Order: sequence, then structure tokens, then C-alpha cells
Amino acid sequence: MLLGLSLALLSGICLAIFLAPMRILQAWEWENIWVVLSVVGRLLGPVALAVCFVPHAYDVYRNIGAGILLLTLIIGAIAGTSGFLYGLAVPAIGLGLSTALNVGSSMAVALLPLVMLHGETVGRWSGRLTIIGIVVTVGGISLCAKGGSLRERESSGTVSRVALWRGGRPFVKGVAFSIVAGVISSGMNLGLAFPSRILEVSRKFGSSEFGAAVAFLAPYLVGGFFSNFLYAAYVMRRHHTFGRFWGPGSVRCALWSVLMAILFVLGISSYAASVAALGSFGAIVAWGIFAAASILTSAVWDVLQKEWSGRAAQTMALGVGILLAAIIILGVAQHFHGLDNSRP
Repeated sequence: MLLGLSLALLSGICLAIFLAPMRILQAWEWENIWVVLSVVGRLLGPVALAVCFVPHAYDVYRNIGAGILLLTLIIGAIAGTSGFLYGLAVPAIGLGLSTALNVGSSMAVALLPLVMLHGETVGRWSGRLTIIGIVVTVGGISLCAKGGSLRERESSGTVSRVALWRGGRPFVKGVAFSIVAGVISSGMNLGLAFPSRILEVSRKFGSSEFGAAVAFLAPYLVGGFFSNFLYAAYVMRRHHTFGRFWGPGSVRCALWSVLMAILFVLGISSYAASVAALGSFGAIVAWGIFAAASILTSAVWDVLQKEWSGRAAQTMALGVGILLAAIIILGVAQHFHGLDNSRP
């Protein structure tokens, strides 16, 4: 249990800060950074994990069938759009606000397995507390968005390097993209929570619970590679920024981008290991710990960067506090759910 919770905590920390270096990489535009992130973090990294941790990987994927693999790739490609939506939002509205909105909005969707797989709990304390937790989450998201709006007015707005924001209204777009990205990103958690043929077949070929999770995540993340890479390449062509790869400072940017990708892969694999270690209800428990760690890490990071002050800081702190309260409520709901299932 302690190992699973620690891995969920590590996952939240890694996925909260892996984009932090974007603001210091002035030699490259967002699209240059995202191409490297996509290749290393969503293609090479997941394939390497599958080779290392899925026994008889070739036989596993051959027995799963082309149809299921293709469907997983397509779902991963759709869910993968959350990556660049979140990546576009961070430079515009800050790491703390982006993460709070992203994680907060994903929680409601990621907790669907409680209701869909165990509908009988809706009338019990576990179900009631789950609904309360989701409502509280929405309240926390609203306060975080309000805090970001106050910060934008107090700082007279921040000019972002992201090409998308050249069209105006960066704050509104950043908030919207963070929330949408959070809803979409919860697809990974749903994939690990619900039974699937990929998990079943990989276990038959000798995979551990972690190996089975990796067997699902590999094609899922590779699908996300296509959507992320193609969009970044489109932006690069549109703004003629391909030459930035060879300009001054490109080696430094490349190394930082690879490090960011490694942190992304570490965060994803830690989350998969956490779910495996925590057992059948791990996807819900781990998501709550991951959410708390992400919000706390990103909030502390922004405070250290002196990005919050005055009323904006107070409002943001209140919103983060409410989101953390929501996580606690949902954790208690999960505890009651476990008690319900232990009864004869």
C-alpha cells in the first residue's frame, strides 16, 4: 500500500513539473519543443517500456488483434490532444493555474468507474460522498479560474511565446484548453480502471500487473504521438520555425526537451505502477493522490517563481484548498466503498 501511494505521489510531482522548463527555452518556439517531447515521450519511451516490462510483447500484441490495437491507437490519438492543449495553456496562464484546472476537471471524469462499475453504491455513503466531492471540485476549479483572471489584471497581462496566443484573449483560451485537456486526459485512467482485452492477454503471457498496464499504455501513448507530432509539425510549418532546430542554443533546448520527455515517461510509468500496486480500486485511489501531488507541486512552483500576489494569490490558494478538500472527500468515499465491498 505504501509503495503504491508513494508511486502515485511521484507521478503527480513529475507530471506537474515536466513542462516547467518551457519558459526558459527562448531559442525554440513551443512547436520545436513539442516535436522532441512527442518523439521521445510518446513514441520511443512507451515502446522501450513495453520491450522491457511486457514479456513476449510481440506475441501479446499479435494475440490482442489488429482491431483492438487500432482502436486503442485512435483513442490514444484523441486523448493525446490533451497534451498539446495543456502545453499551450502553461505558458499563457502559468503552471499552477493550468495544473489546477487540468487536474480538477479530470477528476470528475476519472472517477466514473465508481458509478459505472458499481452503480449500487450511489445510494450509499460512498456514492453520496463521490457526488459531493465532484461538486466541490467544480467549485475549486471556478475559484482557480477567478484567481487567474485577477492575476492577469494585476500584472497587466503576460505576453506568451506560444503562437496560438497571437490571436488575442490568451487567458480565456488558456483556461478553456486546460479544462478540456483535463477531461480528455482522464481517458488513460479509465483505460486502466475498466477491464480490457489488452490487460487480459498480457496477463496470460506472464505479465505482472505493472506489465499489463504498460501493455495498454504503449499503444495508447503511441496514438497520442501522432496527434501531438502532427499538430506541432503543422504549427512549425505555418510559422516557419523548423530552422530553430539548427540555430544558436538548439543543443541546450534539445537536452532540456529530452529531460522533460523523460520526466513525462517517469510520471506515466509511476502512475501505472501505482495502480498495479494498489489493486482493483487503485485507479481511483491513485488518481486522487496524483491530483493532490500535481496541484501542490505546481502551486509551490508558481509561488517560488513569484507569479502570484495580492488577491489573486489569496483566491488561487482558496481554490487549491477546496480542490484538496475534494480529494479528501473522494478518498473517504473510496474508503466507504471498500467497506461496502468487504461486507457479505
